[in-house]
Amino acid sequence: MKTAAICICNYNKKDLVLQCLDAVFEQNCRDFDLYLCDNASSDGSAAAIREWMEEKQKENDNAIRMKLLCNEENLGGSGGFNTAMRAALAAEEEYRYLMCVDNDCLLDENVLAILSSFLDEHEDVGIAAAKIYHLEQPDIVQNYGQRIDYRSFSTEPLYYGCVEDGSMPPVVYSDAVPACAMLIRTSLAKRVGLLPEENFLYWDDTRWCQRVKACGYKIASVGEAMALHSMGARREDLSTFPTYYAWRNWIAFFIEYTPQDRIYELAETFLIRMYLEIAACYDGERFARARTIIAAYEDAIHGVWGKALEGIISPVEKDGRQIVYETVADLPDEKKEGLNLFVYAHLPYFVRQIQQLREKNA
Repeated sequence: MKTAAICICNYNKKDLVLQCLDAVFEQNCRDFDLYLCDNASSDGSAAAIREWMEEKQKENDNAIRMKLLCNEENLGGSGGFNTAMRAALAAEEEYRYLMCVDNDCLLDENVLAILSSFLDEHEDVGIAAAKIYHLEQPDIVQNYGQRIDYRSFSTEPLYYGCVEDGSMPPVVYSDAVPACAMLIRTSLAKRVGLLPEENFLYWDDTRWCQRVKACGYKIASVGEAMALHSMGARREDLSTFPTYYAWRNWIAFFIEYTPQDRIYELAETFLIRMYLEIAACYDGERFARARTIIAAYEDAIHGVWGKALEGIISPVEKDGRQIVYETVADLPDEKKEGLNLFVYAHLPYFVRQIQQLREKNA
């Protein structure tokens, strides 16, 4: 049984994924195989990866097996990772752990050795993740665990933006970790299932961590295991593609996991946030974004998952202006008047939909 199957999902990041692969291949722990899924990239990624693998295969004399899987369409981050992990689970070789690595993540050479040893020594931990730094600013922390706040209905990456000064704890236990550099027990992945593919992208790793915690396991980030991760923009200035999945999966996550006694607050909070965002979109003439947020909300409260239906994703207006209303106090007076009407007109329906979704999924 090998230590790990390292699984990578790539979509249109040819240069970054080759750097990612170089870092993976430099791991001091050589007891792993590599499974990479290309999600129907159009930038020549698959050919470049295949060439890279052929060269490395000559060097390592097949000690590390490598497999490239090419999807015929983009199945999203969760679908791409799952394609790689399913191939690992179906292989003749068995692995103690499965490791997810983003295509824009560079692992320190000791990451696999540190994380696998940590899980070997801590049987109560189901997932161990690297301490993530910004690729563009390597001394600044991007993620060292993640806290889920059921009062503000948001998530907070712990130590985000902190300068590395050696004062942070060696291990952080938290509610979730990102899938950009995480190791999970294979036995546990078989038990809880792989990444929730219905998310397509965003919030899938957070939901996965909740399923692991529901089985009684802890989620850990290990400080000695270091990785650099690109903090690429979502490119919401080009298309509403990221807007849809970020909003739909954000709302759907809290519908699924918020404690029952906070359902009313959940509905009220999201309606206010939607109103603030849509008001800003209309005042900035970013109508495509406003329409997409409304569609994301409708899909979330009706339990619609997977890839966005035709017509929801659209280009953004080139002449739109970036206006932000963070609080109700920021709203123009004429828009404040409509807030209560909007919220309380939608509130009973939102709460009822939450209850129906919970009963359906119980």
